[in-house]
Amino acid sequence: MDFSYHYTEGQEQFRQQVTEWLNDVTSDDLTTPEKFRKQLGEKGWLAATDSPDMGGAGLTPDHNVVILEELNRLGLLFLLEDEAATLRSAVLQWGDENQNDDLVRPIAQGMITVWRQVVAGSDFLDPDSVGVTATPDGDGYILNGHASFSGLGDRPSRIWVVALIEPDSDYAPAPVSLLVSPDLGGLSISTPRNLVSGAVHNVAFDDVWVPRFDLLGAEGDGAAVITGRVQTDPRADLPTLLESETDALLEYTRTTQSGGEPLSAEPIRQQLLVEAYIASRVMRLLRMRSAWLHETEQGEGHEDAQSALWEDQAAQQLSETTQDVVGIYAMLDASDPRSPASGRFDRLQRRELSNRDPGASGGVNAESIANSLGMGTGTPQGDRAPESDDDASI
Repeated sequence: MDFSYHYTEGQEQFRQQVTEWLNDVTSDDLTTPEKFRKQLGEKGWLAATDSPDMGGAGLTPDHNVVILEELNRLGLLFLLEDEAATLRSAVLQWGDENQNDDLVRPIAQGMITVWRQVVAGSDFLDPDSVGVTATPDGDGYILNGHASFSGLGDRPSRIWVVALIEPDSDYAPAPVSLLVSPDLGGLSISTPRNLVSGAVHNVAFDDVWVPRFDLLGAEGDGAAVITGRVQTDPRADLPTLLESETDALLEYTRTTQSGGEPLSAEPIRQQLLVEAYIASRVMRLLRMRSAWLHETEQGEGHEDAQSALWEDQAAQQLSETTQDVVGIYAMLDASDPRSPASGRFDRLQRRELSNRDPGASGGVNAESIANSLGMGTGTPQGDRAPESDDDASI
């Protein structure tokens, strides 16, 4: 039996068109992803199978598979899975008619940039990690606090925030998901210097009044709304970003020579490359195991965090291996004609370094594992019984 996916002649012809367009465009725009995202939107490729009325290109799923694979080949698939794409998916599921009209088509056209709050947890939110409170006030909410956000650009069209409505009882606070305008009074933005330009932003809220019609979903649904993910076509041959970057490094060492021999022929480089390859494939096995446990309802709740923690550690290993194998040229960005792989290795290292958590070993993922095993301080979202007098005295 043959379980492999076979491409049609039409797909291969379309692949040639996509490849030629990407090669022409990305040679100039790899260092400005928000500009490149707009160009994808103009072609309708940010939502390729959606109708033109929704900002898509009206293409078939077979065409979409090709677009996904070719973007992934260049390490650019994140543009279809970024904060704006995630918000569009959330609006289609949770939004009202006005939000659909205002956001679905413009996001698909690359006209709207989004910053999404960085939060810990998936099935629940640790209240201490949210950092923003919402106080109901007439037809809106008053926001206070501060938090970190991720997203493209220096100033977004929408700030996607989750805030906690503090209850008048001992029950857990209700999370709400809000789409906030950056122009509201009392809101201040700062973007610290970072290895990946504009990757992390800090936003402070000082009595910021947000109208209730900016609520996405219902009160209490904030965690589910903001932690959603974009689902890609399962037929596309899409290895994870870590696997793609590992394969790109392997291909570079096979095709680049030093002293008449491929870089991969040198024994020490071989050992480093083999270890990086094994780490990326173990990560894939952990992801497959996590998905299977979820599907069969046999998981214990920490599997996603476990695979993500391994991926973080493997990414750090790959970044260090790239420096050792490629040398100083790995630090050159796409603007330098001497940069290998059009600056791909420089982007890899900047992205990995910006994601490191200097404050804790394992960061959020380790904390999520500990919480799931009953070893952490986080409390699952939901009803929480009030403490008894005996409990309070312990």
